[in-house]
Amino acid sequence: MTRKVKEHGLRGLGTVLHIMGNKLIAKGGRIKVERIINSVVMTEKRRKIGKVYDVFGPVNRPYIGIKAFKGVKEEELKRLANKRIFVL
Repeated sequence: MTRKVKEHGLRGLGTVLHIMGNKLIAKGGRIKVERIINSVVMTEKRRKIGKVYDVFGPVNRPYIGIKAFKGVKEEELKRLANKRIFVL
């Protein structure tokens, strides 16, 4: 994680694995699951891309379902593949 991200108070959420229309699946890091449902998801450049709507899989490294906001274009979502995403 870069110094810029730490300064803005963002917490790492995980890495985007799949993009399906307006939904993303991310592989989570070590996160507190009960605190991320409905959290706003952002890129490293602080662009708001969506909200967490589901958490599933193993407890220690869960998968995270994210629903993109309506203003976010599909091309922008595709560029997030294999990139890290964050929550406030």
